[in-house]
Amino acid sequence: MNIVRAVLAVYLIDDPTLNAGGKKYHLNKCISGFRMHAAVPWHTVDHIFIPINIKSKHHWVLAVLSFNSRCIYVYDSLSYAGRDSAVLAEVEKLVEVIPYCLLACKFYEKKGIDIDNYPNYKLNDKYGLFDVYIMKNLPQQPCGSLDCELYMITYTECLTFGGGVPKVDFDPDLLRTRYASMLWHYGTKKQEEKAQSDDEAPSRPRRKIQITEVTEVHDI
Repeated sequence: MNIVRAVLAVYLIDDPTLNAGGKKYHLNKCISGFRMHAAVPWHTVDHIFIPINIKSKHHWVLAVLSFNSRCIYVYDSLSYAGRDSAVLAEVEKLVEVIPYCLLACKFYEKKGIDIDNYPNYKLNDKYGLFDVYIMKNLPQQPCGSLDCELYMITYTECLTFGGGVPKVDFDPDLLRTRYASMLWHYGTKKQEEKAQSDDEAPSRPRRKIQITEVTEVHDI
């Protein structure tokens, strides 16, 4: 299910229901924290990680929505000139719809951001598009492999728990083994605690995230 694509297809932020994957969803409900995969309201965090499927390329990339910087960082494990245009075409859908949904949900009031005076906001129209940065010097998946999801997840983990994505190459085989072990452990703990869904598990403390190595900015 691609929530952003579903919202963009309707392009009415006040539409009460959106059908996607047989279920009714609305991006505003995700922003407000009413969907399990969102976990918490967006105004309680500084960054949102969004996996984006580049359907035409059978590829996945990671988009990081940064509220304080008013921009979207794109992490791509197959980044080069010929593919960047396809990635940006998908990110553009996110860029177009997010400002409207944030305003509709009164996100800035809840976040404590005065868009008329806050740095990175005061010189932009409230409905203006977020800047897009393509991250460079990232570990890249082997050519011809199907490891984009693996790299996307690893980028996310590095940003969540560390100081950024390292420049050293990843070992895909080691990562697969590691994530398989983590999923097995998670499933075992969930069964032991008789947890039925993620929202029944104990909440985790917020962690800091740092984003570095920005080399390109795109105005969409």
